Amino acid sequence: MIELDGEADAGPPSARPGDVHGGLLRVPLADLRVGQRALEADAARYVTRVHRLAEGESFLAFDPARAEEAEVLLVSVGRQTIIEVAEPRPSERVPRRRLTVVQTASKGSKIDDVLRDATELGVTRFVVALGERSVRRPDGESAARWRRVAEDAARQCGRGDMPIVAGPMPLVDAMQEPADVRWLLDPRGEPPRKRMASDAQSALVLVGPEGGFSREELSAATRLGFMRIKLGEFVLRTETACAAALGALRGLGFD
Repeated sequence: MIELDGEADAGPPSARPGDVHGGLLRVPLADLRVGQRALEADAARYVTRVHRLAEGESFLAFDPARAEEAEVLLVSVGRQTIIEVAEPRPSERVPRRRLTVVQTASKGSKIDDVLRDATELGVTRFVVALGERSVRRPDGESAARWRRVAEDAARQCGRGDMPIVAGPMPLVDAMQEPADVRWLLDPRGEPPRKRMASDAQSALVLVGPEGGFSREELSAATRLGFMRIKLGEFVLRTETACAAALGALRGLGFD
């Protein structure tokens, strides 16, 4: 699903950074296959009214769930927008290693903000967890919204896939996610100093809620091999910690 930013002042494609890759407008589109088809209403509106593409022009469609992309020709524009899809190919811009974030549920729309940043920073799996001190308990509609957030973030940053979004699930279950490198963010922990081993192919970052982790949760994480990591001398907000940790991982060679 495409989230429109408004039509009146959208301007040409070049005025919208992140939407254009290799000279072509990028549009998420599921089930890429060769041949002609009618473009879904939301996507057609986005292509022809927001970005003002006309018949005979092309855009790049990408299926973030399959990590595939294909060039698409606008055949006709009218009551229905007809497109012709070329041969799909693997997306060019995808993460090289498996990177998981377990974000404990927090207040308001903070999870949306964290997921948006995580998508741009190459997270491949994003798990929403329910901890002992989680104030907010996401409702049944949250998962669909999180998927839209991740898809839109992938479109804007030029990424050819999107994270798998899981949860909400109990924190104790989310801790079981396998990874070569396992970080739990804790202001009482130790700063990360050691560069990542070149053969480390996966990492997991565990972020707590506003009230932090309980003693029992910290003990469980220690038994599961998590390193308690602090990022600087100041206490980070839960919506800031994820981006800071992913930046630290990159600085230590996990990219």
